[in-house]
Amino acid sequence: MTVGNGGPASPQVRPATRRQAQADRTRQKLLDAAVQHFSQRHYEAVAASDITESASVAQGLLFHYFANKRGIYLAALQEAALLVGAATTPLPAADASPGDQFRQMIRAHLTYLGDHRDFALRLILGGGGGDPEARAIFDRARWRTVEWTCELLELDITRPSMRLMLRSCAGSLDEATIFWLENDLPFDREAMVEVVVSLLITSLRCAAELDPAVDDAHAIAALAARTA
Repeated sequence: MTVGNGGPASPQVRPATRRQAQADRTRQKLLDAAVQHFSQRHYEAVAASDITESASVAQGLLFHYFANKRGIYLAALQEAALLVGAATTPLPAADASPGDQFRQMIRAHLTYLGDHRDFALRLILGGGGGDPEARAIFDRARWRTVEWTCELLELDITRPSMRLMLRSCAGSLDEATIFWLENDLPFDREAMVEVVVSLLITSLRCAAELDPAVDDAHAIAALAARTA
């Protein structure tokens, strides 16, 4: 099929496809506005109308896509976790040692949260407070980081002592980051990175104390060695 000038015809965009694209854009506008509002104020202080006004969207569409304010709140938490994950997951680097890749991840983590302080303290490091569904979102995100670390350092994540100590290390990182952000970044970022590396090394040694069958000497050596 050709058009009047003899060239090939442009493919027709199906109405259903256009409607879906518009729906996706509307949903994302609502989600972006929700992340913004919940980053700045507590859940109870944010009204559904605040979100829809910021998104320039009819209020009924929030309930259409998310059912209620709690629905969009949980979706905003999920979006927040994805944003941090995307910002802090290092790109594969063939010439970077495992120790340097881990440092790169922690450096990106601290940089992103430092640049988005309110967002970090309320949505990310708040961890959902006493809300079990919200906490589960961040537990999953935290566990993905633990899994990435185990794959990077060739650690056996099936060992209970390893899971215990790596979760403890992740919790310590959260608490240290909260203090760092709430006190106007009192320590140099690179110093914080090295402290986190030391925390991980200590956690691995503790895992071996709990379970002598744990083989983590290679991981400790990889973390201690730096090529950058």
